[in-house]
Amino acid sequence: YGGRTRLSNTIQIRPEGRETKLILLRDKLVSGRRLNLLIDAYQEVGDGRRLLGRTRFSDDAAQIGSLIEYCPPEWKALTTEAKTKLANLLSWESLSKWEFNIVEVAELSRNATTGQCCPLLLVGWALLCEPDMMQFTQGVKSEVDLDLGEGHLDSSTGKSKAYHYNFSDHMKINPRAICNFLREVESRYKPENPYHNNIHAADVTQTLHCLFQLMDEQYLMRICDPITIFSLLLAATFHDIAHPGTNNLFQQNAVTQLAIMHNDVSILENMHSSLGHSLLMGEDKNDEWDVFEGWMHDEKMHARRMMMSSVMSTDMSNHFEKVAELDSLMDQVQLLANDIVEDSTADTEIEGGEPKSILSILAQNLDVTDEAEAKDKDSPESKLEGECRQLADMLIKFLLHCADISNPAKGKEMAIYWADCALAEFFAQGDKEKEMGLPISPLCDRDTVKRADSQIGFTRFVIHPTFELLGEIIPRVKDEVMPSVDNNLAYWNREKARFTRFKDFKFGRVEEE
Repeated sequence: YGGRTRLSNTIQIRPEGRETKLILLRDKLVSGRRLNLLIDAYQEVGDGRRLLGRTRFSDDAAQIGSLIEYCPPEWKALTTEAKTKLANLLSWESLSKWEFNIVEVAELSRNATTGQCCPLLLVGWALLCEPDMMQFTQGVKSEVDLDLGEGHLDSSTGKSKAYHYNFSDHMKINPRAICNFLREVESRYKPENPYHNNIHAADVTQTLHCLFQLMDEQYLMRICDPITIFSLLLAATFHDIAHPGTNNLFQQNAVTQLAIMHNDVSILENMHSSLGHSLLMGEDKNDEWDVFEGWMHDEKMHARRMMMSSVMSTDMSNHFEKVAELDSLMDQVQLLANDIVEDSTADTEIEGGEPKSILSILAQNLDVTDEAEAKDKDSPESKLEGECRQLADMLIKFLLHCADISNPAKGKEMAIYWADCALAEFFAQGDKEKEMGLPISPLCDRDTVKRADSQIGFTRFVIHPTFELLGEIIPRVKDEVMPSVDNNLAYWNREKARFTRFKDFKFGRVEEE
């Protein structure tokens, strides 16, 4: 058992009238501690066959029945026209674009009977269960060709820069459980919230995926393992679950039960994380949405640590401290790498004598795909590796926070949409604070807050420095995101010149003077 032992069998099943073959490959792991079933599902197509999906199971043949591909009933209930448009929107290439329109997904997914939409379920299904869900979208011919701009194509190959995570090659993926969890999470977002609702959650999940894609495969997959990527995407889905529509300052001033429970410390973030983990691992856990069923204990604990810390990092009160810490760590890593270059005769610079990028340094020192080499713990190389590990860990979690505040960095249409949603929610809180005799929180007084000024300040002092720093680490952010930040800032400055102001703001209506 020094390597792998494979026993191959083929059985026939007929899900929904289609004949599909399951190819069973029993893999003996090198560790010798357990057996896995690696199951490939193929559909016969003419003289060949098409891979439908791949799933790992424990050594229990009784579980094979649960492999049969799962399609959420919400997808089945859609009209053919909606499926056609969504098949295009939910393609991997489309989901990997910074210009992705989550509002369109929400509207296309809206149930004609209930009026509820399910963008979080659909986006989560597409990202976490790929390629399982692709079999249902590939059969729908899109009427709209996916337009990949020049920035989304590899200059050397002319192909899309988007790459796949292949989660099912590294962990057990149960599409039914994942979709059930997404459905439960989505139901706990409050649709009456203009901003902190299920559409925002879906938007943040897609944006986090896009930021991963902007890092490029050669870097992300060498500094970050698949379980971490999966965990962070999952955390994005519940990062604002059950948001009450009022912020942490309101909770403190009103001395709410949440504020008392969490001692005024990251009140909402603690609540979101606790509720999400209760559904996944705690008293609210249900076999129907047991995403981590079949995972090893250490894998689940790693996922929990990553999800917990990343959701907690979305607290805006810690923003400037985190940005400063990231900037400092980045400088430290660059200095250590440069010192090693100067003391070494090895070729550690790229052509032209330019120093390596931060991502290159991280990938070189933290390649999770290679066996770690023993180093002298007191050597400069060992110290650099430790700093790189700390920076990579902070960066990966920081990306969720960046996704959470990214609206002013999107295209103008989306930036305006989300600005109006946020102000609507802020003003509703301000009205409530007035009624309760509480101090009115910043940006929450509809009688004094100017629409353009609110966006100019947030973009200039929060968004621009944040994504500028991120662009120093991830070059594609500088090239593909920062132009939108600058364009939006210019737009709001033009609006300010027109003296646009909200006096009696109601969601969906702007009054100008």
